[in-house]
Amino acid sequence: GQIMVPSHMPPLFAGVTDIPWVLVDGYRCPVPTADLAGTLAELPARQRRLLQTLEASGGIGHSATLNDPERPLAKMIAAGLLDQVDDQTARLSPRVAASIADRVVPSPGGDFRPTGQTAADDAPSAQHNQDARDRTDGAAVSRVVDTTRQVAEVLEEMGRTPLRPLNAGGVGVREITRLAKALDQSPETVRETLVLCQHADVIGRGVPLPTPRDAAGPDEQWAVTDRGARFIAAPLSRRWAMLVGGWSRSEHAPCDGAGTQDAHLLEGSLDRARLASLRGVLAEALTIAADTDYASALWRIRPAVAAVTEQEDLDQSVAEAVSLGLVAEGSASSAALALVDVDGADSCSATTATSSTSEDVLTDHLARILPAPVSMLIIQGDMTILAPGLLDTETELMLRQFAEVESTGMASVWRVTRQSMERAVDAGLTSSDILGFLSGMAPEIPQTLIYLVEDTVRTHRRVEPVVGSTAACVLTAPDAETMTTLMASPAAEDVGLHLVAPTVAVSSTQLSVVLDALEEDGQVVQVAGVGGDTGAAGAVSVGRGASPTAGMSLVPDPERPDTSRKVVDNQLAGAVEAFRRALQHDDDAYGGPGTTGDGVTVHEPHEIMAALRQAYNQGTQVQINYVNASGSAVREWISVVTMSPVAIVGVTESGGESLRIQPHRVASVTT
Repeated sequence: GQIMVPSHMPPLFAGVTDIPWVLVDGYRCPVPTADLAGTLAELPARQRRLLQTLEASGGIGHSATLNDPERPLAKMIAAGLLDQVDDQTARLSPRVAASIADRVVPSPGGDFRPTGQTAADDAPSAQHNQDARDRTDGAAVSRVVDTTRQVAEVLEEMGRTPLRPLNAGGVGVREITRLAKALDQSPETVRETLVLCQHADVIGRGVPLPTPRDAAGPDEQWAVTDRGARFIAAPLSRRWAMLVGGWSRSEHAPCDGAGTQDAHLLEGSLDRARLASLRGVLAEALTIAADTDYASALWRIRPAVAAVTEQEDLDQSVAEAVSLGLVAEGSASSAALALVDVDGADSCSATTATSSTSEDVLTDHLARILPAPVSMLIIQGDMTILAPGLLDTETELMLRQFAEVESTGMASVWRVTRQSMERAVDAGLTSSDILGFLSGMAPEIPQTLIYLVEDTVRTHRRVEPVVGSTAACVLTAPDAETMTTLMASPAAEDVGLHLVAPTVAVSSTQLSVVLDALEEDGQVVQVAGVGGDTGAAGAVSVGRGASPTAGMSLVPDPERPDTSRKVVDNQLAGAVEAFRRALQHDDDAYGGPGTTGDGVTVHEPHEIMAALRQAYNQGTQVQINYVNASGSAVREWISVVTMSPVAIVGVTESGGESLRIQPHRVASVTT
């Protein structure tokens, strides 16, 4: 026989079990998914409107003509668009409802096999030989190298010039265009990169410190976070883990996604909790999907998530997964498998791991996928430097200071120019620093490059900072050990220095005072940034050259809600307690359950629905006692407007306001 599950029940179970409540009797419509939209479009207008009305009102309809084969309802039942429950009741097929609402549509029949038991037609990841796996991982690594480079370039530019937000908090077209021009990238690429930055919390909105030179005052701006500063100095494996881990927990939607047409980039209104649920399980769906059928894979592993996922959101999330190296050439990479393993270990752990611990584990997994960095460079006479493989972070950051990148990927090409050398001199590099670095990486250095380096260092006048009105300062070091030595100095405590990253320290003390105190204590520091005339801080570099975060304007890391198991347990306990208080309040107010002085109070679910149905049919008012979305008990006299298994819609007697309540939140009804 058939098993009927009320549509408001699946969300109650989605967080604690994988039993596919949403799948029960949900695959009966035989129309192939690819043909479903066309089949619906070919229906007469009246039938299409009927299906749309059913989708908007819960999917249940009643009619005495269901068994008349000549009537439209019977024809739609025969076509599988409607499921017949009894002689007078029909239900909109969940597959049809998903197609009408542009949600993810499951395939007819469904696949209920456990994901750990694969068959001959299962996921490509189970069938690929090692050569195919290596090709997939190679393509994924090549893509993520480009992605991390783009993120780093955006962060470096925003560290120098933060973005001004709109009144609603997002970023407008003018700021995006300015950033794209500064980076010589397309606005679309910049938008995509900024969204990835938001996922990973490497950018945030706040008052930057030190104040940027062109800032009119201490206003909120979009700037690099402390976490973003750590990203710039991190190795590729850590950068990859930061981006992937942040994406898998992010609620943020691109401003061109489903339902976001009126919002601007990075607006808080774009956050949607269901996107975090989707991204949290998408890596697993990628690993079991056959022939890029990610919708069916999502329905198979998390039907409660798939039931509320819009197709556009799924497509956008898959595109982001491609840019993050989780999928390449239509197959899941080893990075996706690593993310699934880390998430699975966290969910099965008796104590939920902290995000930093999970990031460490994920970093270790991803480091095994990456090829070893090269230890040599090839310098050519035309001032280009070829890196024949991946570069470690220290080498890449050093090259970035005195050369321009021309192409990236598994191998990269850099070009040394007069302008790039002048930038290096301004950052504090000397000819010994640059030539010494190159001689340790290349078998020989062309004479033309030696002349360019020495001539630029000799003739270019280095810009010195204005320190007279400095109100704060930033100190950076090329490595954590150097910064640890500096922070151990008694002078560091005297001037109020404190770490915001392993290689970055800040102080609210005037820059000149900090420099004098450190020099008196025997610490060698080198001015590397430029202070402004608005009170902006200068920056110093400790050691050789300037750190890429020197002089950056930083904001604190954004605060994200704690979703640990303990917090969720407390939220559930609070909701249960609120429901109990609602019941107790009802009993105390009327001397116990059952009757009142003016009517009858019912508590059982079937009695509640019967009382509401009676009030709806008779047009009378009822007093409803329920728990609202914030967990508070509410009592209202209402007139019932419509009823469905999904929601009760009414109008309050006191204010005439519309009220929509899910049936499972109702504690009692008094007639």
